[in-house]
Amino acid sequence: MEQQERKTIGVCGSRIFNQIPMSFINLLRKASIKNGYYTIAFSANSDIEGEFWADADAEEEFQGIYGECQLFDIIKYIDFDVLIILTETIQNPSFAHWIAKVGKNKNIPVFSVDGVIEGCYNMIMDYHDGFERIVRHIVEDHGCRKVNMLAGFEGQPLSEERIRAYKKVLQENGIPFEQERLKYGDFWDRPTRVAMKEFLEDGKELPEAIVCANDAMAITACSVLNEKGLRVPEDIIVAGFDGTKDGKYHFPVLSTCEPNYEDAVNYIIKEVERIQEMGNIEPCDCRIGFRLSKRQSCGCEEMVMHEVNKIVSSFGKDLGDCSWHNIAMNNMVSSVLEKKSVMDIAVKIPEYINMWSDNFRFACLSSDVVKFHRNAAKDNSEMVTILWSYHGEFREPGEVFDISEFVPHLDEIIKQNGDIDTLIVRLLNSGKKVYGYAVEGFQDLDDRRLQRSNEFAMFLSFSIDTVLHNYQLAKLNENLSKAYNEIANLYILDSMTGIYNRRGFFQKFGSMIGEKENIGKYLYLFSIDMDGLKYINDTYGHNEGDFAITSLSKAITQIFGEGAVCSRFGGDEFTCAVILEEKNKYTAEEMSKELLGALARIDGVREKPYPITASIGMICEQITPDIDTESMLTIADKLMYQDKIARKKERRN
Repeated sequence: MEQQERKTIGVCGSRIFNQIPMSFINLLRKASIKNGYYTIAFSANSDIEGEFWADADAEEEFQGIYGECQLFDIIKYIDFDVLIILTETIQNPSFAHWIAKVGKNKNIPVFSVDGVIEGCYNMIMDYHDGFERIVRHIVEDHGCRKVNMLAGFEGQPLSEERIRAYKKVLQENGIPFEQERLKYGDFWDRPTRVAMKEFLEDGKELPEAIVCANDAMAITACSVLNEKGLRVPEDIIVAGFDGTKDGKYHFPVLSTCEPNYEDAVNYIIKEVERIQEMGNIEPCDCRIGFRLSKRQSCGCEEMVMHEVNKIVSSFGKDLGDCSWHNIAMNNMVSSVLEKKSVMDIAVKIPEYINMWSDNFRFACLSSDVVKFHRNAAKDNSEMVTILWSYHGEFREPGEVFDISEFVPHLDEIIKQNGDIDTLIVRLLNSGKKVYGYAVEGFQDLDDRRLQRSNEFAMFLSFSIDTVLHNYQLAKLNENLSKAYNEIANLYILDSMTGIYNRRGFFQKFGSMIGEKENIGKYLYLFSIDMDGLKYINDTYGHNEGDFAITSLSKAITQIFGEGAVCSRFGGDEFTCAVILEEKNKYTAEEMSKELLGALARIDGVREKPYPITASIGMICEQITPDIDTESMLTIADKLMYQDKIARKKERRN
């Protein structure tokens, strides 16, 4: 990708549409715009499994690998000025190291947020100090002595670290730690409700305050207290930790401690500017601190509804948008349920995303996926566009480009319009099967826009998977039908000559005689028997005998044509049936001469040291509803044997 006029920041993480990484990216985006940077964020769909990344130092291990990790392979082709890894969201040390290596190979600074990677600027979240601050505020500023704690998972490092901070503050203030006042809420609603029930029903004196290891548990704690008729903060103070948007919209607004991402982002921008000016990268470790937010749930702020109309209106708008977008996406999936080509999806997409095409949207697939080769070659880099939309205008799908170009014609938009400052990149995949990627450009990034982008990528992935599944089923049915026909042919065809066997003859012959349009026409039956097959086998071998049989079969099919039913009853016996309009079309003598001529034209027959001849018996009768075909076959056989005896007499004389 050509170097853009604006400098570029790359961000790599997993599930960045969640509140905490979203908060960081939004602050980064605002600081980037102010300082002339352009942001491209790559979001994996889920945690990346460690089994894929056995050797973080062997880059070839990651080339063309299948799965979500392939998304980040694109970063090698983009001219970033700085790379930021949301390490805690990825939760895979070896893969995070691989991303860092890509940045180092580009000779750009790499910042690891909430995780330690050797050779990077490691920005460590100071959870201990942050949680200690909120506990200290409750104990020292509010004078609470009976303080309960809702921790996360038992034994989990982050959870245990917050417990240590809690115990430290209690000890420094002369408050004995009581095990009964510590419960584990596992960071989410249901376990928190169980823990709260134990707090309120264990017979112990009610707490003055409950400090929670995250905001989600604090919100649940407030809900349970309210259900029990206890007021927050008048009866019991509740404090959270993390600083999520849910806590800010909650009533009462949560008192919490939130990460100071503003300082972290400013540090990144200043360090990058220093590196570009001085030219030297000097990785070091720094800490991301937490800011104490003294709000309503601890009593520090007046209990009023902040901008309630604005908040409710925003929620209602987002809910409506979510509903309409999901309906549109479901309709898109439904419209391709019976399709067998992914390019059919490309035609349908504009019908369903037109309402949400006020920004930039792009999607592409590997050319191998378009050709229905689901496992792409490792060195495959050819991509095909299925969506290119900007301000409601849709380019024709099907443009082929190299993956190193990332998004065709993107530079034109950036340079000419300047109304896109952030790109979110998502993989289009199903499990370990990678189809391509989707890119969405934003000028104003909020939770709903980001979630809508995530929904679109998921629905589009499902649509692609459905179409490819349809194609695979169609191919399977085609193969099964082919296999069935082959098996059926084995049942009715002679394996040596390829013409009908005895079973096939009677099946086809019976069908011909039963057709109404053949009533009144004439049926010719031929019984043909090769002369001297035993002599050929005994004198020249069975391979030559087989050659003689197949040559006779070819000659028979040549003279009788496609309209006849030709069969090998077994050994050297052949039977043929022909239906014609006229009665005296053939005689046995004429057919014998034609057969000798046809045999002479078969490759290799003239060069053989033995003759290939046959005896023929023929009978012809008009077809009537009560025609006796068995009697005709018997007569044809007798006539054939008479011909054979006559031939033997001629040879003796």
